[in-house]
Amino acid sequence: MNFAFAYPWVLVALLIVPALAFFRFAPRFRRARQGTFLFSQASFLKTQPRSFRHYLMPLLDVLTLAAIALVIFALARPQTTEFEEVDVEGIDIFVALDMSGSMRAIDLDEQEVRRLERLGKEPVNRFDSAVQTLRDFVKSREHDRIGIVLFAREAFLHFPLTLDHNMVAQSLDHLRLADIDEAGTAIGNALGRSIAGLAESTADTKILILITDGDRRGGNISPQQAAEMAKKLGIVVYPILVGRDGLAMVPVGRDIFSGRTSYRKVEFPIDPALLEEIAQITDGRYFRAQDGASMRDDLKTILDEYDRSRLEDISNVEHRELYRPLVFWALLLLSAQFLLRHTLCRTYP
Repeated sequence: MNFAFAYPWVLVALLIVPALAFFRFAPRFRRARQGTFLFSQASFLKTQPRSFRHYLMPLLDVLTLAAIALVIFALARPQTTEFEEVDVEGIDIFVALDMSGSMRAIDLDEQEVRRLERLGKEPVNRFDSAVQTLRDFVKSREHDRIGIVLFAREAFLHFPLTLDHNMVAQSLDHLRLADIDEAGTAIGNALGRSIAGLAESTADTKILILITDGDRRGGNISPQQAAEMAKKLGIVVYPILVGRDGLAMVPVGRDIFSGRTSYRKVEFPIDPALLEEIAQITDGRYFRAQDGASMRDDLKTILDEYDRSRLEDISNVEHRELYRPLVFWALLLLSAQFLLRHTLCRTYP
């Protein structure tokens, strides 16, 4: 268990507390404050016994200062972090997800697209279908460490190997096409980045799943070179080519008169032979998925082939906020100060 403040810089405000205390309790400032009553002969009052109320008066300031300090600590958001380590049987998996412009394509004919629009439904493109399928896949692999690489013109590490599947699934929900430069399909770079993520893995089974809908375009690493590198590290690559053959519908804007989405039919180049070669080099298998359901079946087929190996990792990270008790005690102190000021420590007139 670790203790930390979410906003530690807020604690600088604690400097206010000693400054206020000095102003309230320093003799020079206390003498400067004028009393409620003025007497011509103050010496007479010095001879009078002091009641317990006199000794309670400083308590009002102490309660106020303590409440201010507690509020500052609460604003800094103290929290504890608990890491749950589990020893499970699993597989190390990296998924390389294509985010190139061709993933905007919709694998439906025009009549089906218009029918969905009349029903008020949005046709799902290749990317959204892949993300939803991948999200369900991630959440179903309870004991497998999973990492994500995103690629188009370049390849980027989105998530390293982890068992925190909820965090990975949430991050996938926020992905949008055009988050990265979509002018390209750097398959070799995507494989290389994923292989780097698996290089330090101690699992007996290391898998790389490549999800793409097109031919290699761009990148400074050839897919064949990356596949050879994967083979040397014992990484098996499973390419999945998504989308239908032939023409696909691609949204190009909205009609200014009808308000409906306009589409044009485009045929994107694909290279199944390249993906088959990658699979063959690494002793993997090539899959062809024409929709989300096919891709889901392919992912299940891939994982069902493997025995599990022993892994140890952090599966759950739980943050516990501690600011609520501080706010409660601050309110309690202020309430006590208010009651004392208007009862036992009340001044007249």
